[in-house]
Amino acid sequence: MNQVMTSQLNVSVAGSVWWNGLTAELNITNTTSETLSEWSYSFITPHKISGMPWGVSTSAEQLVNGQTKYTLTGIGWAQTIPAGGSVTVGFNAQQGKALGTEGVLTAELLMTKASEMASTVASSLAVSDAPAVEVQGHPQSENDSAMEGMHAHTTSDSAFTLITAWGASSGSEHTTHDELMGGRTPITTEAHVAYNNLRTFLGLDPASLEDIGNWAFANNLTNNSQAWGDDLQGVGLWYSMQGAKVGWIADENYDPQWLADLQRSARLGSPNDVMSMARQIAKPGFIDYLEGIDGVDHFINTLKMEPHFGGWMHDRAHGWLSIEDVAIAHDINHLTVLSHDQTQPFMNDTFDWPQWPALEVSDQVVIDYFQSMVSLGGPLGSNLDALGTPINEENEKPQQEPVVLVEQSQVSQIDPITGSAVDVEVSGDLWWGGFTAEITITNSSDQRLENWAVGFNSIHHYYGESWGVDVVTEEVADDLYSYKIYGADWGQSIGAGQSMTVGFNALTGMDLERSGSLTAESLFAEGSEPVLL
Repeated sequence: MNQVMTSQLNVSVAGSVWWNGLTAELNITNTTSETLSEWSYSFITPHKISGMPWGVSTSAEQLVNGQTKYTLTGIGWAQTIPAGGSVTVGFNAQQGKALGTEGVLTAELLMTKASEMASTVASSLAVSDAPAVEVQGHPQSENDSAMEGMHAHTTSDSAFTLITAWGASSGSEHTTHDELMGGRTPITTEAHVAYNNLRTFLGLDPASLEDIGNWAFANNLTNNSQAWGDDLQGVGLWYSMQGAKVGWIADENYDPQWLADLQRSARLGSPNDVMSMARQIAKPGFIDYLEGIDGVDHFINTLKMEPHFGGWMHDRAHGWLSIEDVAIAHDINHLTVLSHDQTQPFMNDTFDWPQWPALEVSDQVVIDYFQSMVSLGGPLGSNLDALGTPINEENEKPQQEPVVLVEQSQVSQIDPITGSAVDVEVSGDLWWGGFTAEITITNSSDQRLENWAVGFNSIHHYYGESWGVDVVTEEVADDLYSYKIYGADWGQSIGAGQSMTVGFNALTGMDLERSGSLTAESLFAEGSEPVLL
């Protein structure tokens, strides 16, 4: 353990390092003679906290050079620390700089030294009083270049315009957490680029912000029945962002949790992870199309955008359209609003609980609703499936080869080499609300296994993070998921007589301990046996 001293808290850092990630355990000791009923602790790190921490809530401030200042605040059982007492809290994080694939976590590995941030802090203090971007159409500060990467409102490309250029109403400050945290970004016209990329892929002509705004007003998707000022542009940009976030998903693959996983990965993970996940659920050919037109960055950057930014979601795009007599359009718009920790979709993040009416709406109606934003069709009708095939020779746009999902390399039979279930060993670590699974696959034959895949059922929900494998899940019943894990990258093949250990993270579908070891009995659903596909 390594210790970091503050005036009232003695913080000891322990934990473990694993492939692309880490688990941090912070022992917080109250060094005072009085009970601390509330406490918080801040540190700077290059790593990105992911998932659900245990014992603390987190807030984040983005700094330069990939650094983040996190503040941990004790909650629940860890909120109060008696005089001389201590609590152990923790979190998982994605490695922001390489730490290796295993080992013990230390304070030096987790936290950035003050000396390493000294020049950064000095430069930020010099311009701390100047906003990075003025709101309500005012010019940007002369200090924009100095503040690049320091302020939450800084855009990645000056060619794009903030939605606040057409007005603002307190941004997302109505929520109980910071306006932009955990990699959330402002809404900019880059979303409109991603939106029109999707329309072009579908064989539709590009639409202007005014076109989209007029569609929204005509379909009761706004607060006021008639636009005034710059409403058409602002509302048009807001709905183009929503359509670009969701409208590319194939109907049969729509799952609200995927949107949470994708947005969280876009904000905190790597582009490769995002595109790997997106490929599994996208309309055939769409991801290849984006890669061919250099549209990947626009797509990912749109996924990062916070719907509440600028206040448009509540003050102009609060749609009153009734949906299935249980919700209104505004409720459904909350699909892309995530919980504070970014693990759940359809959330009211003012109170960090679900947008209850939206949960009563059927999946097909939800996906049709978001696709209507792209097709500019009826929000309650069938939309993109009625457009026919994506761009093709008939409309004189380049035809894209359809993506064939990973099932193309799958062999739907028992292990053709051994004729029996594959040898699978399960280990890993439990943490608050989830676990890290380590799966060891043993090839006991005398031939190399190429493009292997293993299937099993589990009551736990895949978390969107994996190493050595691609993971495809499907909900086959209430709280029961079919898993298919495919060897990928360095885990794609297993030599004769050799073993390969791969892994993934998941959220628990039943109560498990906050710490300890994962077992096969805990991972696999009752009666489920892993088999080689």
